[in-house]
Amino acid sequence: MTPDRVLVPDAATRGGGLPQNIRETAAAVAATMFTTDAGPPPPERIAWLCDDLHDFFVRAGDRARGTFRVCLAVISLTAPWFVGRLGTFRSLDETLRARALERMERSPLALAVFGAKAVLCFVYYEHPDAARLVGHAPRCLVDGGPRP
Repeated sequence: MTPDRVLVPDAATRGGGLPQNIRETAAAVAATMFTTDAGPPPPERIAWLCDDLHDFFVRAGDRARGTFRVCLAVISLTAPWFVGRLGTFRSLDETLRARALERMERSPLALAVFGAKAVLCFVYYEHPDAARLVGHAPRCLVDGGPRP
């Protein structure tokens, strides 16, 4: 027997997720954001992030999906200006990408950077390897297990 389905009047309809160009920009921004002294995150983790982002935005509402897409479009098109270049964010090398994001964060366009970074962080740190990196132990507060 299947339980009755609860219909929510304002439930998000399934959308189209993220187009390839937005996924590629998200990957470039994430690789820049999550680079450490040891280097950028593994390409497999960035691919996982993009797949999970796509899945998230398939289920998200149009407003959330549209806002994220606008944030990444603003970064893609304007970040190069902050380092004196033309083109897109993806056309910059890693050093210029980091400098461009840092400068954008101190500009009137900072909201676009912060919006994209917030969503990318939520999803990135869901990955078990990334969660472990920041000391997340999912059961330590529930069952009294050891703390990291």
